[in-house]
Amino acid sequence: MLVQETQLKTLGPSLLVSATYDNQKQAAVLKFYNPESQKLILWADEIGHKPYCYSKLNPEELGFLSSRKDIIKIESIKRKDFLKDKEYEISKITVTDPLAIGGTQTDKSIRNIIETWESDIKYYENYLYDRGLIVGKFYEIKDGKIVPHDFEMSEEVSLAMKSLLLDVNTTKGIVNTKEFQEYITQWAELLNQPIPAMKRISFDIEVESEIGRIPDPKIAEKRVTAIGFEGTDALKQIFILRKDGSNDGKNELPEGVKATFYAQSDEKKMIEDAFKLIAEYPFVITFNGDDFDMPYLYNRAERLGIKNSENPLYMMRDSATLKQGVHIDLYRTMSNRSFQIYAFSHKYTDFSLNSVSKALLNESKLNYGVELDQLTNYQLASYCYNDARITYKLTSFNNDLLMNLLVVISRIARMPIDDIARMGVSQWIRSLLYYEHRQRNALIPRREELDSKSQGVMNDAVIKDKKYRGGLVVEPTEGIHFDVTVMDFASLYPSIIKVRNLSYETVRCVHEECKSNKIPDTNHWVCTKYNGLTSMLIGSLRDLRVNYYKSLAKKAKTLEQKEQYTVVSQALKVILNASYGVMGAEIFPLYFLPAAEATTAVGRYIIMETIKKCKENGVEVLYGDTDSLFVKNPTAEQIHKVIEDTKTEQGVDLEIDKEYRYVVLSGRKKNYLGVTKEGKVDVKGLTGKKSHTPPFIRTLFFEVLNVLSGVQTAQDFENAKKQISQKISECAIKVKEKKIPISELAFNVMISKAPSEYDKTIPQHIRAAKLLEQQREIKRGDIISYVKILNKPGVKPVEMARPDEIDSEKYMEFMESTLDQITSSMDLDFDSMVGKPKQTGLDQFFWN
Repeated sequence: MLVQETQLKTLGPSLLVSATYDNQKQAAVLKFYNPESQKLILWADEIGHKPYCYSKLNPEELGFLSSRKDIIKIESIKRKDFLKDKEYEISKITVTDPLAIGGTQTDKSIRNIIETWESDIKYYENYLYDRGLIVGKFYEIKDGKIVPHDFEMSEEVSLAMKSLLLDVNTTKGIVNTKEFQEYITQWAELLNQPIPAMKRISFDIEVESEIGRIPDPKIAEKRVTAIGFEGTDALKQIFILRKDGSNDGKNELPEGVKATFYAQSDEKKMIEDAFKLIAEYPFVITFNGDDFDMPYLYNRAERLGIKNSENPLYMMRDSATLKQGVHIDLYRTMSNRSFQIYAFSHKYTDFSLNSVSKALLNESKLNYGVELDQLTNYQLASYCYNDARITYKLTSFNNDLLMNLLVVISRIARMPIDDIARMGVSQWIRSLLYYEHRQRNALIPRREELDSKSQGVMNDAVIKDKKYRGGLVVEPTEGIHFDVTVMDFASLYPSIIKVRNLSYETVRCVHEECKSNKIPDTNHWVCTKYNGLTSMLIGSLRDLRVNYYKSLAKKAKTLEQKEQYTVVSQALKVILNASYGVMGAEIFPLYFLPAAEATTAVGRYIIMETIKKCKENGVEVLYGDTDSLFVKNPTAEQIHKVIEDTKTEQGVDLEIDKEYRYVVLSGRKKNYLGVTKEGKVDVKGLTGKKSHTPPFIRTLFFEVLNVLSGVQTAQDFENAKKQISQKISECAIKVKEKKIPISELAFNVMISKAPSEYDKTIPQHIRAAKLLEQQREIKRGDIISYVKILNKPGVKPVEMARPDEIDSEKYMEFMESTLDQITSSMDLDFDSMVGKPKQTGLDQFFWN
């Protein structure tokens, strides 16, 4: 990997992948990945850019700061204020070091002394925004200057672009269509840039342990016993420390894996060799490396006297990272809800390496059934190498899907790839909006300014603890309904944000003439003079996904093109699905409640108007939930008419989502059961599928679904009820008689931190883990299997439990709550099925 000490004069097309701040140089450093050399080029700021913040005090009033050595200058400049729709003179305070603005709790930081604007943005982000540099985009260096590298669009891409831009001309609700078209064109040019293959290495370490204690990475007193590697260049390597008198055992390593053994006294040499290997790669992948592998290796190297100059890592406050390369911790990435739900369709429910690998790769960690310190040297080698291998494979499966997603999301969010991998979607959208403010020479508002604009103007929220009303849920028509079509609004909330011009500066804007442009069912209005920032960004991304990338993916001539369009579409989906939520989330710096409330209010209005359209066209609506409608036995013509009218009148796309053979609707909202024409059973909010559910309940759950999938007629449905009732009854008898094996009763829950770190509330799986610590070491990421017992503490690890102490009543309750969504929608009484005496009063009313 190349590190540039002296600035280059020329560099061929390279991908900007990250940025950081170098304390020694007191400068921003950009990281470019050159696909040809497969090296990372570090580029220190060449324009003399310095950290700064803004104040609304004038330079004279700020004179008391002038004597400070870390202040370079205080000058008066002009910035737009979107909230007031005016340009103002403000003071720009330029300093030598980011810590002079923020980052300390003392008077050293200016933001602790006076009211400042834009003082909480990381310096390297500021640097990217100010220079208009987009991470994930290709640049060249010519004559010592950074210039964008553009790619030509193919003919089919240009044609698809033209038809999309024509469509924008007729779009309802956009104030300035020319500006909107420019956004779409810029996005398409950026997102269609190629995604190069990234040279990378994954590594994993094993450390000596003692029972009941997890090795502490801060102290790093235990030896590192193995380090496994897997690389894009076919590198397969494992380093093993031979304990004195240990047994090598049989070599069971996969073919092509090179094993290097070190004597117990050579641990320092082993870590030095590992460092040399890590330093050769531009990208380094770990699973929980931020909190364990990296800081452990860094601190262990210090203990062993390895020179800092030979250590590719450096320590931050709690975690370690790379001095020069780009480190991606997949534990952080996979536990990001947006990746889990939207990119990987909720295939995994906890975030351990084992669970994620099982779900996405159908592979798992090795399990020899004994503690790590009892393994032979070759078994330990296989165990450690396998962890490094599956970690690497999480970035390479489906043709590097995850790496490609990270590149595309960094293009959209204007954020370093390593930050994308670690931060939540609200941070991505924050970065995108901040970048846009800079391009428009606008001041980013403080949270207090936004809060005061929404003070005292909100309608009452319907849901307790929610600050604004959510989507509309239409009362379901109870019973079993055959031939049901579900119509879905494509990206409903992003569509509304676009067609209604919703953004923090446009909702309740300052212009008197806009006040007549009301949002239904609220006391808010929307600007008719300018396109809102959020509306432009989210709207253009939404149009690209729905009207451009989806069709491009279908028409792609090569597999490579198809994969790129699919990845871009997927990345857009991840961001769009979260775009509305952040506007109403208090953690979001541009949080503005009226904009969130306006979005859901328009959503409710559109659903009501669409229901009216259905009725006008003779279509019976059975149920509606936020962005979908269940309609009974419609004709193709009826559906087509409703879709066309909704597009024309509301500016949103309605499409057929699912066709059910039958749907069972209960009296409860958000609780239904449907079987598709192919026999797939959908139950709203499937508890039975959750990974921690005991296996015997999960088995019963799927048996019940299997019975339901065979139903074709109303008579079949009555027979299915009898079969289901019998299955539940038989299972209940086994529970009461304690005839179910303990392994089948186990709840399996991953622990997200060490048991000792829980001090206030102690969850059940941690109570079990604390008992288990008497027998073996428990660390973060371990799966704890426990059962519910009659006596205190109410739970026991599977390994320690006896059948006679199982709490049958608790299992009956869990069985009931798991199957409740199915049984209640079918009008089955759980108590009757399991042989409980009939209850009276409120219980009777509740169950029926």
